[in-house]
Amino acid sequence: MYDLHNLLKTLSTALLLSSLCPASNVKDHVVGVHRTTIHVSFPVTTRSVYGSGICINRDCSIIATAYHVQLLAGSRHLQVAGGHTDKVLSLGSDSDTNMYPMPIAGSKKTVSYNVANDVSFVYTKKAVAHKTGVQYSYKSYVGQQVIIAGYCDNEFRRINARIIGSNVPLVNGQARLNENLIVDVKLDPGTSGSGVFDDNGNLLGMIVLTGVLKFSSGDMTASVALPVRTIAKALVKVDPAIGSIIFNNIPEEEPKPTPQSYVLYQDSDLPEDTSPVIPELAAISSEMPSAVGRLHTVSKAASTRMVNFISRQCMVQGTQEAMCYELSIENRRQRFRLIGRNGKLGRSTKFFPVQAHGVWIQSDWADTLGDIATKPWVFRGLVVDHYLFTLESTAEDDHCYWEEYSQGTPLFGGGHPAWKGAVACDEQILTDKDFNVLFVFTELYPPDDCLARLVQQAASYDWVSLEGLKSPILLPVKERITAKVQGQKDLWYTEVSWSGYRKFRAEHKIKF
Repeated sequence: MYDLHNLLKTLSTALLLSSLCPASNVKDHVVGVHRTTIHVSFPVTTRSVYGSGICINRDCSIIATAYHVQLLAGSRHLQVAGGHTDKVLSLGSDSDTNMYPMPIAGSKKTVSYNVANDVSFVYTKKAVAHKTGVQYSYKSYVGQQVIIAGYCDNEFRRINARIIGSNVPLVNGQARLNENLIVDVKLDPGTSGSGVFDDNGNLLGMIVLTGVLKFSSGDMTASVALPVRTIAKALVKVDPAIGSIIFNNIPEEEPKPTPQSYVLYQDSDLPEDTSPVIPELAAISSEMPSAVGRLHTVSKAASTRMVNFISRQCMVQGTQEAMCYELSIENRRQRFRLIGRNGKLGRSTKFFPVQAHGVWIQSDWADTLGDIATKPWVFRGLVVDHYLFTLESTAEDDHCYWEEYSQGTPLFGGGHPAWKGAVACDEQILTDKDFNVLFVFTELYPPDDCLARLVQQAASYDWVSLEGLKSPILLPVKERITAKVQGQKDLWYTEVSWSGYRKFRAEHKIKF
């Protein structure tokens, strides 16, 4: 079988695949915090304050929570479920000149504090049983899938969310918050102090605000977290000895995104994958009469056979969880159905639901080989028992196509408009000695109007044996796409694979 990775290794280059790790049990690292006070009156009344906290040290005897939760508790210290409070140290203070009255969601009460210093640490007299300290990460990126975990009214809650903003300047009166993570969910009142965790169970931040964020162009429902960097600096300030033991190598504040471009992966924790997608191919000159004509004939025949099949298509964008769909080709029309975690199939759609934060090129199985069958290729010769054909094109030649989805919101300083059209490109294909296309390498050069500066594709095809067919058929098996994006130090990249091919299940509806 032909394999793109092995071929590129032969050509002295490499493909690095990302790995996904399961999240740890985040419930082990969060606890509930509360304070109940009794008011002597007739009748006697009680007032309860609830929030969440995060185990900061290894044995869970120091818990980070939101400073405003302690303010709501009044002069009494917050209590921790399963522990007895010894003291509470807070980053906020009455002398802070940037305090501002803040309404508390779900309450008529208003407290004055600086949201940038909304951190308190509850010290317990002994460690909270069955809880442990959390691993943390200073790195996060816009578009990252996260888990929000904590307690609300003493009930544990775990919510899936996505980071939609990082270090976005927020203002409330005199209170300014420049270090933050913004997530795309509105949480219930009482969830302040909940942890924001990545897929590996690392703490990324702590929820301090939830509700509606107001911008000049409209409102946005979201929640705001203080990043780990803010929590770490707070503990070092209020308790230098303990803080320097728990947290180390605290990074400096990250530079703000420029308003001219939409920064998608800011300080990303993507692996340092800079391996080339387009290999350096050096061909040995070879006499081959009518090579381009034979390539056209074989490719056209292969494209006509590439219909009426079903496969499992999985796409992994960066380090995110794979999205898998059932892809069917019915009379040259593509249809997609989501494959759920339980294996059940979702509703059919003709469009692959692309996530706006990734890199993906819309293409059709048969179209790729059909296009190869019409282009004016140049035959270059032999490369490791393969024939090499190349083609350099301008945008006016209309051989290569690029499409960018509209990205960004006023939250990110202006966003970036959608763009689509023909672009300049360089293409290389490798065939076997029967002129069957096995590898397609494409390098796109979008114009200055685009966010992408350079896009590279590497696709591989292989012979697949299917039940009911006498001979194997040439079908796509793997594709890798990377993009160099304006203002980004890391590549965007996507891995796509096709597997589990079979004939279309409703043969009476289609034409062979």
